[in-house]
Amino acid sequence: MAWFVAPGPGSALDNVVTVRPVEGGWSVVSSLSDQPLMFTSGAAAEAKARSLAQVIAAAGGDVRVVVHDRRDVMVGAFRYFAEDPPAVTISAPARAPGSVPAE
Repeated sequence: MAWFVAPGPGSALDNVVTVRPVEGGWSVVSSLSDQPLMFTSGAAAEAKARSLAQVIAAAGGDVRVVVHDRRDVMVGAFRYFAEDPPAVTISAPARAPGSVPAE
């Protein structure tokens, strides 16, 4: 099950995760959720934003992480690109030695 916004091939639409200062700490806001995550440390908020981005990229979504400082000035933006899905190889089950194929 995919829980991220999955834009079509060649689309410029990204999932966005933003770290911003708020009264009493820091928030991590994602385009995937209505509720922000709250942190007392900016470093912890940024670490969580990057962690979320890695999970979304592993699930196949492109992500942009935007980080603001205490004055709410953007100080960094990072991109995480969707990982290619693993190749699936389908093979027939091996027959047991001496078994007769079913007809």
